Amino acid sequence: MQLSVNGQKFPVELMSSPEDIQRGMQGRDSLDGCMGFKLKRGNHTFWMKDCLIPLDIVFVLNGRINKIHRDCQPCSGDNCKRYHGAADHVFEFPSGTCESFKEGDQANLYLGTKYNPV
Repeated sequence: MQLSVNGQKFPVELMSSPEDIQRGMQGRDSLDGCMGFKLKRGNHTFWMKDCLIPLDIVFVLNGRINKIHRDCQPCSGDNCKRYHGAADHVFEFPSGTCESFKEGDQANLYLGTKYNPV
């Protein structure tokens, strides 16, 4: 599975089970491409608790980037900064990857046969 934004293609590691979604990047020191979260349409909150690397967090709604949080820093404990956005998908990238992205850009997933808006 790949994500395409502005002609750039990224491999996607899709988190689908509730346990995978809750764990996300916790305890990991690398990410090749991006981590994707398929969610119910609505307002969502992410945080960086127990993550080891800074991330860019991109909220996508109806196939368009709705909100970008850049250079989100790891934290520990329960008093971590929260990152909010309306979305039906959220993608996490290594920090700095999304410098050319802007709100309103189209995000397409390649599901094996063609690219589709997420």
